[in-house]
Amino acid sequence: MKVRRDIASIPKRSAADTWREIVKLITGSGSVDAASLTAAASVMESLITDEHPARVPIVVKGVGSRLVIYCLFGEDAMDADMDIPKLNWNPTAGNWAMTAPTDAVDVAWMNKTLKERAPRIAVHDVNAAPADEEDAAAASQELTIDWGALG
Repeated sequence: MKVRRDIASIPKRSAADTWREIVKLITGSGSVDAASLTAAASVMESLITDEHPARVPIVVKGVGSRLVIYCLFGEDAMDADMDIPKLNWNPTAGNWAMTAPTDAVDVAWMNKTLKERAPRIAVHDVNAAPADEEDAAAASQELTIDWGALG
């Protein structure tokens, strides 16, 4: 199951404030490797500034439901409420991973930086699905069932 959160960003919040709100949303008692989220701040703030999470979400997979986080920008941000509904679970309490969209030209350097600072986080081309999503889609397309053999 997916759970969605929309977070008002620029100009209502700076990219840094937006990232801090995301970190606050996804961490709590029992969070594993929470310090890596702070270490990833400069990279994540950069892609938030580029406004990619407006159309392609930041995705957190781990404990509980898959969390998709969209950021609102411009007029959408100005019209949005500053309150972010809390989660009823902590997605970073166990084995978790995060993906986020960025420009194709930034993928290599951002992933290199994140691998050193925050290995649970990876970025992908904003115009392509993350690698694990592509693998899942390919696997589901490769499945064929011989219904005649079942009868």
